[in-house]
Amino acid sequence: MFKIFNNTGEIVKHQMSKEVAKPAAREILRERSAGAISEIGKDEKDYVKNAHLRFPQDAIKNAKIYKKSYEATLPETLTPEAQNKMWVKAKQLKDEFTIGMLPRSELHPVKGFSDNGTMKYVVDEERIRVNRSVEREIAWQKANKDKIDEFKKIMRHLNPDDPNAGDVERYRPNRKEK
Repeated sequence: MFKIFNNTGEIVKHQMSKEVAKPAAREILRERSAGAISEIGKDEKDYVKNAHLRFPQDAIKNAKIYKKSYEATLPETLTPEAQNKMWVKAKQLKDEFTIGMLPRSELHPVKGFSDNGTMKYVVDEERIRVNRSVEREIAWQKANKDKIDEFKKIMRHLNPDDPNAGDVERYRPNRKEK
């Protein structure tokens, strides 16, 4: 057997940019593709009952679409070199997009008050307005959208079985209120 070595890094670049679905989404696509394939062999009267399957060609078309979507969102087997490059790139992206990320205390401020001896907490809308938290968060998201999307793709590829692999909220700062 021959093995082709590619030192240009195009395979790793492709793997970094590949969209990998979350485990739950992959499972749904797998079930739907199997279900659509099982619909192909049904009688003509079954197609009339099912509004979404008027003709056998529709079932074949749906099966092909689901199967193609399922296969396109499966994670690829990564070489150790590709994994290392992806981890380095993910760390670099995380370091870049966390700059300017609003802390939880500013994004979700709460204030507490006593009601019949128990503490109740509500959203502090005044602090949200004064700090301009919404505008600042929207500006941060616009400025970092590409970095976050790339980070999510890489992390989902590195950890395909973790549904929270691409979650950027875990990196949101936890600054204490003054």
